[in-house]
Amino acid sequence: MPSTIQLEGLQTEERNPVSGNIDQVSTLELCQIINNEDATVALAVQKCLPIIAQAIDGLAGPVRKGGRVVYVGAGTSGRLGVLDASEIPPTFSASSKQFVSLIAGGDVALRYAQEGAEDDVVGAVEDLKALNLDPALDSLIGIAASGRTPYVLRCLSYAKTLGCTTVGISCSDPSAMSTSGNVDHMISVVTGPEVVTGSTRMKAGTATKLVLNMLSTGLMIKTGKTYGNMMIDLKSSNKKLQQRSRNIIRTICGPSCPTSDGELDGVITACNGSVKLAVATILLQATADDAARRLEINHGVLSDVLKHSKIDQISSTKVECNSDGPFVLCVDGGGSKCAAILLGKDGEEGRGEAGGCNVSNVGTEAAISSILLAIQRAVDSCPATRGKPIQTINFKAVWVGLAGYDRPEVAGSVDSALTELLNRPKGEGLKISTDIELLVTPFANEHHLDSAIVLVAGTGSIAMSYKRDEDRFVRTGRAGGWGHLLGDDGSGYGIGREGLRVALGTADELPLRPTNVETNGQTNEHTNGGTNGETIEVVDPLAQKIFEHFKLTESGQQAYLLNRILAKELHDEEHASTLTRRIADVARVVLDASPQSNKARAILESGSKSLVRILTTLVRRGDLDVSKSRLILAGGLMHNDTYHQMLLDELLSINEKFDSIQAVNHPALDGAQGKIVAYTSKLLLLRGVEFGRLYQDSERLLSLEINILTDQHLNIRINENSSGKQSYRRGSGKVGKEQAKRKIT
Repeated sequence: MPSTIQLEGLQTEERNPVSGNIDQVSTLELCQIINNEDATVALAVQKCLPIIAQAIDGLAGPVRKGGRVVYVGAGTSGRLGVLDASEIPPTFSASSKQFVSLIAGGDVALRYAQEGAEDDVVGAVEDLKALNLDPALDSLIGIAASGRTPYVLRCLSYAKTLGCTTVGISCSDPSAMSTSGNVDHMISVVTGPEVVTGSTRMKAGTATKLVLNMLSTGLMIKTGKTYGNMMIDLKSSNKKLQQRSRNIIRTICGPSCPTSDGELDGVITACNGSVKLAVATILLQATADDAARRLEINHGVLSDVLKHSKIDQISSTKVECNSDGPFVLCVDGGGSKCAAILLGKDGEEGRGEAGGCNVSNVGTEAAISSILLAIQRAVDSCPATRGKPIQTINFKAVWVGLAGYDRPEVAGSVDSALTELLNRPKGEGLKISTDIELLVTPFANEHHLDSAIVLVAGTGSIAMSYKRDEDRFVRTGRAGGWGHLLGDDGSGYGIGREGLRVALGTADELPLRPTNVETNGQTNEHTNGGTNGETIEVVDPLAQKIFEHFKLTESGQQAYLLNRILAKELHDEEHASTLTRRIADVARVVLDASPQSNKARAILESGSKSLVRILTTLVRRGDLDVSKSRLILAGGLMHNDTYHQMLLDELLSINEKFDSIQAVNHPALDGAQGKIVAYTSKLLLLRGVEFGRLYQDSERLLSLEINILTDQHLNIRINENSSGKQSYRRGSGKVGKEQAKRKIT
């Protein structure tokens, strides 16, 4: 007689009281019951996160060395294992040989139930023997909702006998699997009774899929298949992947990346199509072989390569640097690039750049990697500190301004990562803020100012107002900053968008392709709708420049402008920010065309009006006295003389007279200078010690002398002063030769 299988005690086999009358309720109520039960699955998985994390770490080491992960299961559990194993290689460009799946009854069991297959313990051993498992490299994941499937238990037993790492996934606890002693990492996701008793394809199946997703995704992240939240281990094997590869590289490398597709494709080709290797090659300024070696040393994890590698080919400043410091450091972490400035007491200046680090777009890990690279490049630009870990540099103050930092859900993770990176707690020599705060804080020492408004016109547009609170400015209002879908009027994106609309409208009026006609036996071409070579439609200079920008210069090509703008992004949501930057880049074309094109000039005038409207929102709230307020202009568009003047002209329309208007070109440099000035006036923004106390010892009193020149270079010299007083000089900013001097007692 066949043996009796004891199912008592298995949570998956119990009856669910919630669904006892599910066959008698309406269809909607039926769906609600199922949905409510499904909603409990995530909580069940959450309780298992610590052991799932341990399992990921246990599998990561062998996988890095080329080891295999073998999934085994029967029925629904087996199918889920096959699904996960088959999804990993195409998703993460992993080797299909590393992820193997076995289902009781063979591949036919994927479609048709195989009677008795789950009880075949002999077949379990035979299936594993065929794989020639290497216990030093190979791992096994056993999946059984009940935790008692004989095929799975025998696979775990055999693998453990060999010495392989084993992981078990069950939806019952305790279970035969959890008590067998053959599982190193036991994940028991207790989902409770099913809506339909014993139907483990429901909640148990959902829980199993969630756990497998977490295991495999976490494993791929830990083995270097991602950078931030981007799939970096990508091979550009077809046209879609080629464009995706370019997008990823440009997103990470920022201004360090070659500008043309041809140059970038050359780098990718030299790296055998590997996006990760291409990024490492560009950011490390190294050969492909050297970058590959560094990746190998760091187990293929790109963020670790950028964290631990020292840049060898960095331009040096002419000033010899005293590595004993002290120094101040300021980082401007924007969406398109990350810039770091290091300033020292003897006039040293180090500068470094890396890719964009808007934490809302790239994630905390990628943002921190960009910040680290920019800082290290700034440190390495000084011969005396080149190659030194940043934690060993004598920074008296560090200020990191980061785009996206004002989002509460990311600020905590950023604070934690930066305090660890810079080896100091926030508030004690470390200030972390939004990048916009970099623009206003340096003016806090000008005590005749009661307030300030920052107006930014870069890729996007935003305005923020600040009021004085003793020796600092505190934000009081915000206008704009809605993003490109809802706002950004007057920004690079807004101007580029309007320019493209002009060009698209022009393209709609042109024929798709030249039309040949015969006249007096001669064949002539229509040109923009005319005959005999006569142009009857004059293309606006703005539209013409945009066609040239997108390399649509042949007759008839202009009709495909929209496709050129959008086509490569339609199925690439992961890098939709590339499309935003592409549209914003057209703003430069509009600016260039404005002397010849009335349409271009009208776009710029409309944009300047939009910026003034944003500004007016803050001014007319009534809580600022603009006569004692500075208007600070920032962003790439503010560097253009034409647009800058249009904005100033438009400001006259609101009949508000600011105390002063100032454009900021180098936020990181100004922020670093602001730190130095704050020290000298004993108003350290980080509420640390007075600057004089940093330098005086029991033997002598020192004085600080600062010269700020118009080329934005900051020289600081510490000199003995018999009077024991400190002094600094600050350039007037006119021609860089006039300097004012005042004493600080």
